[in-house]
Amino acid sequence: LTVLFFLMLLSNLNAQNKITFTNVDDAISLAMKNNSDIVRSKIDQLKANEKVSEVYSENLFPTITLNSRYFRTFKKQVINIFGQTFETGSDNNIINSLDISEPIPVLGTPVFSGIRIAEHFENIQSENLIDVENNVRTNVRKSYYGVMLTKSIVEVNKLTLQNAESNFNTVNLKYKNGVATEFDFLRAKVKVDNILPQLSKSERNYELSQRALSNAIGLKDNEAVDVSGELSYDSTEVLGSTDELIQKISENNVAIRQLQIGNMINKELVNIDKANYLPKLYIFGAYNLSASSNDDRSLFNYPFFNSLNAGLGLSWNLNLFRNSFKVKQSELEVKKTEEQIRDVKQKLKLLSESTLIALDDAKQRLKSQKETIELAKRGVELANLSYASGVLNQIDVQDAELTLYQSRLAYIQAIYDYQIAKAELERLLEK
Repeated sequence: LTVLFFLMLLSNLNAQNKITFTNVDDAISLAMKNNSDIVRSKIDQLKANEKVSEVYSENLFPTITLNSRYFRTFKKQVINIFGQTFETGSDNNIINSLDISEPIPVLGTPVFSGIRIAEHFENIQSENLIDVENNVRTNVRKSYYGVMLTKSIVEVNKLTLQNAESNFNTVNLKYKNGVATEFDFLRAKVKVDNILPQLSKSERNYELSQRALSNAIGLKDNEAVDVSGELSYDSTEVLGSTDELIQKISENNVAIRQLQIGNMINKELVNIDKANYLPKLYIFGAYNLSASSNDDRSLFNYPFFNSLNAGLGLSWNLNLFRNSFKVKQSELEVKKTEEQIRDVKQKLKLLSESTLIALDDAKQRLKSQKETIELAKRGVELANLSYASGVLNQIDVQDAELTLYQSRLAYIQAIYDYQIAKAELERLLEK
């Protein structure tokens, strides 16, 4: 009794901890907070924001460097003058310097190109976050409808088992009364026995689909999830005309935007490489504080001397041939990206067209299969009545049941295919 009570208590606790979703939007909302891919992408976006601030600081504020050195002379230089030797230098030397430099944003110093590259990189990370969220949203939708599909298959198998058991009871009664043959009895019994493993397999698939949904959401500690309701679809929804959808996807998809931003970076790199043909100008300043003294004087009595200077500097890399090769490589990278953009646009058109075809195909199957189910139900009813009256045999009854079973599976499969195609279309549309 103690063990039984413990198992019942554990079962109740598991039921209480299970998260049950009434609609797919709730599952998506939870995934936006818990999915690891989204969390990592948001961190990358924060890093990109910090990188922009870093580039602004490097390019718009002067570089200030403090250097401080102390060195001890163990052997001094000796000079011989008219037969007499003299030591030069000091035992202790202290040198402090404060250097300031700032590039002048003209000629070969493309300061603002570097800033624009950092901002483009930040935009790429923002687009990447959108892409990750779209993928997570789609995966959750597919996993959610996967749970509903496997759940519906379990229900279909249960209904089929009930029909088979009801038919078996009828055959068994007729067999005991000597009206039905042993063959009919065995056939009805085998029918029931064959459905049981199908039901068990569908229940296992149902459990696996729940785990897949939990993983897609990003729940930790293997939290159990479930969904309520049945597979359905909205036949009144309007997504837009086919041409408008294809045009919108092929021109404005996040993949295209990422490539376009990447091409902006490539063009800025071309400008930077071209700027290397020109000299770089900068202003600088330095403050020096130094002292030299021998050991006979304490540190606090060292005579310190200071100096302050400023000026204008120029640096120019005259290896122009090597730089020309770099410019050509950068320009080729721009052309490569432009070709990639054209290729991705064409692939997005094909993908959107195939998705719309799959969506329309699922709609057509839904209409036909819904009518087929009603006809198949009526067929099973008539077959059972006719068999009870001795008009039909057992094979006719099982054929009718098989037709109903297949019709139900085809109908829920059509709904599932519709929802998956719709989820893929919404991913392309970034909904």
